Amino acid sequence: MTVLKRFVSLLALLALASCGGGGSGSGTSGFGPGSGSGSTPSPGTGTGAAASLSVTLSNSTVSSAAPVTVTATALDATGQPAANLVVSFTSTNKLGTFSSPTALTNASGVATVTLSPSPSSTSGADTVVATATVGTTLVTGSVGFSLVATTATITSFTTATGSASATPLSAYGQTILTVGLSGASSATPVTLSVASACVAAGKATISPATVSATSSPVTLTYKDTGGCGSTLSADTLTASISGTSAQQALQLYLSSPQANNIVFVSATPQTIYLQSTGLTTSSQVVFQVNDAANNALPGQVVSMNLSTFAGGLTLNGGQVPINQTTDSNGRVTALVNSGTVPTPVRVTASLSGGISTVSSNLAVAVGLPSEQNFSLSQRQINVEGYNRDGTSNSYTIIASDRLGNPVPDGTAVNFVAEGGQVQAVTFTASTNGLSSATAQFQTAQPRPADGRITVLAYALGEKSFIDANGNNVYDSGELFQDLGNPYLDTLFNGQFGSSPNNQYVTQSPSGSSACNPSALPASLAPDVSVPIQPGTCTGSWGKAYVRRAVETIFSTSAARPVWGPSSGSQWPGGSAVSSGSCPSLTLLRPNSVSAPAYDASGNPITSTYYPVGGAVLYVGGVTSGVISFLVSDANPTALNPVAAGSTISVSATTGLTVSLAGGSPVPSTSAPSGASINYAFASGVTSGTLTMTITSPSGLATTLSQAIVASSPPGSAVLCP
Repeated sequence: MTVLKRFVSLLALLALASCGGGGSGSGTSGFGPGSGSGSTPSPGTGTGAAASLSVTLSNSTVSSAAPVTVTATALDATGQPAANLVVSFTSTNKLGTFSSPTALTNASGVATVTLSPSPSSTSGADTVVATATVGTTLVTGSVGFSLVATTATITSFTTATGSASATPLSAYGQTILTVGLSGASSATPVTLSVASACVAAGKATISPATVSATSSPVTLTYKDTGGCGSTLSADTLTASISGTSAQQALQLYLSSPQANNIVFVSATPQTIYLQSTGLTTSSQVVFQVNDAANNALPGQVVSMNLSTFAGGLTLNGGQVPINQTTDSNGRVTALVNSGTVPTPVRVTASLSGGISTVSSNLAVAVGLPSEQNFSLSQRQINVEGYNRDGTSNSYTIIASDRLGNPVPDGTAVNFVAEGGQVQAVTFTASTNGLSSATAQFQTAQPRPADGRITVLAYALGEKSFIDANGNNVYDSGELFQDLGNPYLDTLFNGQFGSSPNNQYVTQSPSGSSACNPSALPASLAPDVSVPIQPGTCTGSWGKAYVRRAVETIFSTSAARPVWGPSSGSQWPGGSAVSSGSCPSLTLLRPNSVSAPAYDASGNPITSTYYPVGGAVLYVGGVTSGVISFLVSDANPTALNPVAAGSTISVSATTGLTVSLAGGSPVPSTSAPSGASINYAFASGVTSGTLTMTITSPSGLATTLSQAIVASSPPGSAVLCP
């Protein structure tokens, strides 16, 4: 009995649901796709609510001149908008055509399309049917509409100006277009439009763009906004009635604008280089012809020529003027090729009517670095590196061609070092129009005993020469600096055979001739900074590795100041020890280009030096004055400076006043710099001790004392030199 009651209740519920229905234009829903019409509850709701799809029209009458908007609104079983649903649209009798067969509902559950008659001559009535799936339920909606037939035709299409080639429309002019119609009325309006090649190209306008016409004739305004006559002698216009096959064509003849100016556009690149340098030797130069409205003008003949053909410059491969016709963008292009002489160059461009202009920003440069114009400097000469790894330094090359102009960005410069670690290769880059390349460095093994390392930089360039006739080209017989293989001059004495460690870099092609057999002027004479392996020159001018070398000092962290050479005047007065001999040091002298520390055979050249504090200073009866010394490091082999940036401080015993007169901080230098101390004895005081502390950049302090006596040495003392 209970089961029977439940079955009867279910039948009643289904019958109640089937009694519901949408009003005009509303939709229905079922349990799933293919369910019958009628309003039924959505599955699982248990409330009797149903998903729905309603359809409305912006107007119930549709014509080709007045399409209508179809709006479909989808709601889910809870009555909320159903977003992102695909709604399909059809017409029952196929009398309507839609702007799209499907549309997607928005956040409000609304999807819209446009409905037009198909064809326009059809009349009668039809039904719009919309369908969608909400969840798993197929819902539909429909609404009827009537169609008004259109039988309008175009009877004439004329222009006030430009109807013949003999009387074209003036450039940038405008004219009135007149279209005659039949069959258009307030009851049966038509939509008229005119298509144009110039309008499609963006060079003309027709206004209004479309007309809803109810009478005849219809007038429109045509305006040449872009000088369309420069590309078309006539614009083909086509008038048509929307939704019909009614069309009529018209030829509107146009005048071409006149050239008003020619402008230089670009030279790419702006700098080219001499032939045979291996660098860019051609530049593309572009000009543009414009009309009075400053619009590009195609089809114009432009004559181009070079301002100079010096050194064999060519224009499009020749040395005569060339003619070119502007392209659709109003532009012509010419190729400038360099010759053998660096020079500024301009391209002239002119039209037959006398209008002309010239290019700018184009020059021919040498490009390759020249030996005389290859400069190497280092950020710091004396670095704290004899006892420390990782102390940084840097080496900068300024590379110029033989005219002193920057070489092209990206020119490679190689670096090698006798000790430490140096960046292998860097590339030149320009800043404010000037070019340089910097290599980074850090102290590390190996470390020569003398604490002096050589760093060599080299790049592919050309040999320097004396341009006797001023043509900027090497001519036979002119003096040049022959360059053999560069090498790492480890003794920095300019003698390749004096050290077995002088590693060389082979050039290509390699040479076997003596280098510079004839006397050279001082400007070309090589020195120790330009290392050349003997017997590896080519005997001819041309490309070569340009090179420069510098010496860097790995200073010890500890200091060992000295008074100076025995023959010098560094001694502040008499110096003596009570017995024995005066302490002294035999050290390799500082290196310089004019006085290397090693002779031609590689033998060290030494001098005798005397450590500060090793003997008593007797200054006679002078109770105040200045004493000076060399701020040298503690290298056991060579007299080297302490590291740049080291500082000096002084103090003294009671009755002796001291102050630093100069020398702190220590500068960047290849030889020990001097420092001076002012001293003064108080009244009645004749002796005392000054104390100096030298602190390295890393913080290591070296402290030593020096005794000073304001009298002459006693007769029993051993005098020091």
